[in-house]
Amino acid sequence: MHQNPAISSSYTSKRRQTQSMALPRRFYLPRCLGLSMGFLAVFFSLSAPHHGRLVLGVLISYCFLWPHLAYQLARSSVRPIDTERRSMLVDAFMAGLFAGVMGFNPIPSVCILIMVTMNNMAMGGPRFMGRGVAASLLGAGVIYLALGTPFHDGLSRAQIAACLPLLVLYPLSLGYVAYLTAIQLTKHKNQLRDMSRTDSLTGLTNRAAFNEILDDWVRAPGNDVHRSVVALVDVDRFKDINDRFGHIAGDRALQKIARIMSSCVREQDTVARYGGDEFCVILRNIGKVDAARVFESMCALVQPGKDTQDDIPVPTLSIGAAMYSPEGRTSAMWIHMADEAMYEAKKGGRNQVFFAA
Repeated sequence: MHQNPAISSSYTSKRRQTQSMALPRRFYLPRCLGLSMGFLAVFFSLSAPHHGRLVLGVLISYCFLWPHLAYQLARSSVRPIDTERRSMLVDAFMAGLFAGVMGFNPIPSVCILIMVTMNNMAMGGPRFMGRGVAASLLGAGVIYLALGTPFHDGLSRAQIAACLPLLVLYPLSLGYVAYLTAIQLTKHKNQLRDMSRTDSLTGLTNRAAFNEILDDWVRAPGNDVHRSVVALVDVDRFKDINDRFGHIAGDRALQKIARIMSSCVREQDTVARYGGDEFCVILRNIGKVDAARVFESMCALVQPGKDTQDDIPVPTLSIGAAMYSPEGRTSAMWIHMADEAMYEAKKGGRNQVFFAA
């Protein structure tokens, strides 16, 4: 069954938009909090009563309506992150504008300018911060040319009290955003690491990770490698399934075999897909007799005859196993011994377990 390309494209587009909304969503609450506290800092520092009503209307609209509008603009955008960047430049422009309205009073002006500058640095680094500084200078220049507000450096107790929440609480909220971002990045990093070590078809450990695990097991001091077994498992006549029933049927057969093999081992053991129709196993702290029982149970469980769901034959297994020995001092030599044993199992008629001498 083929998926409609238009549906697939629409799904991909929605998924990307959802992922792109993560950053605007994280900045939404700090913007609401920061502008609410910024309102106090500006309100108590207005220095020109003759234009106070107009400025107050703009201030209230910006501080209490703009955060929600900016978030909705990001939600409705095809590229939410780009929209959020533009909104942050609006914040920077307005910070410069209100600094001019306050007569560039040093303390409250620095408070609101630092607030947007930290946002811009968190969003896009030094380069985007520079664009924000330019937007702030533009806002300050516009208000100075429009109103000619004189410089004012007086600072009352009310102004100091109004600036304190912005100085204390807003950096904490931005720090929390940075913390959430770091947690998300760590999560993605771990997911990518797990994906790089996992076979996508069977969910087992992949070949590269298996080789690394086996190397660590051989080299780490204190491991009882002499009571360990490495096995290579080949799916008998797997090509026939692909040729007769198709590759999807072959994939299902491999997935079923992977589940059976995993069910036969202990938590301390490792089952991996080595590539194509070959699997590999590490059994730790076990003797030859018990290891043979594990492998024979794999062969027995894989043999019911047909897959009950799809009427697809389930192939048999040829397993070559090797106990650790001085001849297999490295993991590569150990695997080679198991590989030779596996070919002996196939030469002997398949569907059996053969241990290296």
